[in-house]
Amino acid sequence: MEVTVLGSGTATPSLERNASGLAVNAAGSWILIDMGPGTIRRLCEAGIDSRLIDAILITHFHPDHVSDLVPFLFASNYAFGPVRDEPFHLIGPEGLEQFYAGLVGVFQDWIVPRGNRLVKNQMSTRHSEEIALDQVLIKSAPTPHSFPSLSYRIEADEVSVTVSGDTDVSEALVELASDTDLFICECSMPEGRKVPGHLVPSEAGRIAARSGARKLVLTHFYPPCDEADIVEQAAVAYSSEIVKARDLMVIRV
Repeated sequence: MEVTVLGSGTATPSLERNASGLAVNAAGSWILIDMGPGTIRRLCEAGIDSRLIDAILITHFHPDHVSDLVPFLFASNYAFGPVRDEPFHLIGPEGLEQFYAGLVGVFQDWIVPRGNRLVKNQMSTRHSEEIALDQVLIKSAPTPHSFPSLSYRIEADEVSVTVSGDTDVSEALVELASDTDLFICECSMPEGRKVPGHLVPSEAGRIAARSGARKLVLTHFYPPCDEADIVEQAAVAYSSEIVKARDLMVIRV
């Protein structure tokens, strides 16, 4: 399995850190997790053809996590060269159908993939759930951020990657990330600057330690995180490898 960081930042504009986005290549399937503004450009920079995307997982509906969904859907009908024929999935928390309908209400049929190629799947925001896509198993768990909001775990080829999305401390996330090979966890602010609904490094470290995650990648940084040693702050609670994400970083699991 291979993970490409498409955005390690937040709503704060930055040349170095795009808003939230990850690309996961698992068992031959390409999966995006969130599509903040600039994700499509980062896909191009990473050399990932958008027509290869088999599924898009949405953690929640804040603009810094979904804004590039509209141009992605628009391009799915108007790519230069062959248009993807195979169906692709849009997966998100309860409210996904209403969210998508709202987008179509604004942009009309221009963003509706022709030929019934888009398959929408709503995941529960009250309990854990799972869905199988070919050889990939996707599990979800509700998180305390906005409502609705989800974390995801992707399993394929006997390895797993768990992505927190935006969250505060969560027992459901500890369970979802149990014994995961790679835990990609939000870390919005450094120690001493806790914001409700988000994590500081020691909290991310404790979740990783309690879950038994084998490697921790910190991401989703507001600017103060680049003014502090957040890896050292997380290491107070977690003794295995910790990586600070940067855009276009590739992590092999």
